[in-house]
Amino acid sequence: MLDHIARKRNLIKSYSQGLRNFEGWDLHELDLSKVDLSYAILRDANLVSANLWEATLCNVDLSGANLSDADLCGASLLDADLSNATISRTNFSYAGLSGVKFTNVMVSSATFRLAILNCTNLHGMDFKNANLQKAYLLETNLSNTDLSNTNLHHAFLFRANLSRSNLQNADLSEADLSECSLHGANLRGANLSEVDLRAADLDRVDFGGVNLRMANLSGLNLSNINFADSNLSKATLHGAILRGACFNGANLWNADLSDADLSGADLTGADLRGINLDRANLKYAALNIGWMNEARLCQTILPDGTLSYRTCRL
Repeated sequence: MLDHIARKRNLIKSYSQGLRNFEGWDLHELDLSKVDLSYAILRDANLVSANLWEATLCNVDLSGANLSDADLCGASLLDADLSNATISRTNFSYAGLSGVKFTNVMVSSATFRLAILNCTNLHGMDFKNANLQKAYLLETNLSNTDLSNTNLHHAFLFRANLSRSNLQNADLSEADLSECSLHGANLRGANLSEVDLRAADLDRVDFGGVNLRMANLSGLNLSNINFADSNLSKATLHGAILRGACFNGANLWNADLSDADLSGADLTGADLRGINLDRANLKYAALNIGWMNEARLCQTILPDGTLSYRTCRL
């Protein structure tokens, strides 16, 4: 314990006297909560299991540092350099991480719950199995990033770039993905229930088998998109363009597809109980016999081109 206290006093005294270069220093297990080390050089420092709770580390050089099991809950690391750092089981909950440099970093089971990573470049990073629940990732670059098995529940990803990212088996339930780019992303096995995808770029996205329960896909151009065997129960696709889309075997129970363009779509084997198809265009769509008894149809264009007013309310 005395050794810990002496090392902490030495660090704080040296910093207060103007020293900024602490490259390679051994600071493992030290209690550095709430300290201000802004602009310090902690390159290759040993911070294993250090307590950096609510520490101010803005513009700090932590490249090559070992942060395994360190607690940075609530810490401020704005524009810090974490290149080549070891981040294993590190706690970044509530931390401010906007502008942090994460070059050549593999995140292993780290926690970023409620962390702020807005406008940060995370291109090509390995975030698999990380906890990003309720994290703020607005306009963040996550292209080509491995987010497989990652917890992104209720994360804020407005205008984030997720193009070609690996989101296999990720939990994106209740996440805000409005205006984000998912161009070419891998969503196999992902949970997108109650997600907001309004105005998102979904080019070359395969939603086959994906959980989209209560998701909001209103007004999107989803022509020729694959939704086979997906769960779209209670989803909102109001006004969506779904020409040629495949819903084979999909669950569309109580989904809202009012004003949607489903011309040429494949709805064979889909669960259409309670589906709202008011004013939808189903011309040339493939449907199972008997589906009309289960759906809402008002001013709906049927596959043969005729109009149905069957459920219109007077």
